[in-house]
Amino acid sequence: MTGEVVTIAAEEGRIGNAVESATARSIAADIWLRVAMVVVVCGIFIWLNWRVIDFVQQALRLDLERMQATPPLPPEHRLVTSNVVMALIGATVVQTGVGFITITSYLFPKRLNG
Repeated sequence: MTGEVVTIAAEEGRIGNAVESATARSIAADIWLRVAMVVVVCGIFIWLNWRVIDFVQQALRLDLERMQATPPLPPEHRLVTSNVVMALIGATVVQTGVGFITITSYLFPKRLNG
């Protein structure tokens, strides 16, 4: 035994500051990870949509070349039809909705009451 006297108030102050500091660091790390996750998900979303748009542009160019050829390409043999356009629009709407739900549920998780 060293004979040192420690008061409860002094220990509470010392431990309380350490807990508050650790909590603040934990919150900052959590915020940084959430922001990083949003950036990653948005980056993937933008890249995938860019690739789909590029694919459709290439298909339209090919359709135009084949329509200007002799004999011209009949409408039923075109690559980009109204069904393709509607499918792409529908898929984009669904993808956007799922992306927003994913990001929102990650940013604002449900707390368990327990």
